[in-house]
Amino acid sequence: MSFYFTIQSEKEITYRQLINELPLENIEFGHLEDIDDYIGENNYKAFIKNKSTRGVNLSYREQNYSVSLNVIASEADFEIALHIVEALSKLTETEILPEDRENPIDIVTFRNNYDKNWIEEEKYLGVSIFLDKIGNEGDTLEIGCCYMSYLVGPDIHKKLDASSEKSYYEGLVGYISSTQFWDREKYHIPSVIRFTDKDTGEDKELVLLYQNGNQFLSKADEVVLSDGESRIKIPYDKIKLLATEKFHLADEKQYVVDELTDEEYKNIYLKAVEISSVNKSENTTKPESEIRPQKKWWEFWK
Repeated sequence: MSFYFTIQSEKEITYRQLINELPLENIEFGHLEDIDDYIGENNYKAFIKNKSTRGVNLSYREQNYSVSLNVIASEADFEIALHIVEALSKLTETEILPEDRENPIDIVTFRNNYDKNWIEEEKYLGVSIFLDKIGNEGDTLEIGCCYMSYLVGPDIHKKLDASSEKSYYEGLVGYISSTQFWDREKYHIPSVIRFTDKDTGEDKELVLLYQNGNQFLSKADEVVLSDGESRIKIPYDKIKLLATEKFHLADEKQYVVDELTDEEYKNIYLKAVEISSVNKSENTTKPESEIRPQKKWWEFWK
């Protein structure tokens, strides 16, 4: 569920050229290392810190610039997208093809039709899915945001006004834009490791909780903790039982974790051992019919 603008041109544009044409301050392109690079197939999301939610997808492939927005995009994201589209049209001297048009349009027509009124009409699309899947069914939705995949579930839902799509949108956008931005220079992001469980044959993901340094604890199936040469794994959903004041929720389930002292980490490790023992006991004593996998609603709006 997204909205696309396409600009067909053989002319290649750098991020620096684009930024210089934009009437925006503090715009960033996530994970972009060199603004003198040409816009290419890599989708470096454009966003403004503390104002964006989903960011704006930008790529160039097969001589087509693609600019797209996803559901629960903030008004700032809509404005960023429209400014990028207009800037690319000027730089390439090419007309614009919106998703809901059969033929390309010039900048004047674009400005007249894709403005604040258009944003107001479009920004609530997809909100009903969140209200239904989270509010009525209790699911957790995963959406691609500016820094990371962001999880929205029942705990966040309880903090929002669900009396209308408008109030829910405003609350959710405000919540995401105020929590998803943290200091990426300070918090290391460990890689999520993918493996096949030798006992079950299931494909799983795990992430390490480090003893030293600050980190973002990405959502995975399991979390690994270590004590010397000893290792232990616990389900990610159990990490909330270990969380101390050093753990800060970035969304529904994921944490940024401040550096732990040796004693703090040791205590967390010992708690994890207890949890692991209880978890193994429950799984071996319960009938198979009572052991149900966590219900997931996989993200489809990246």
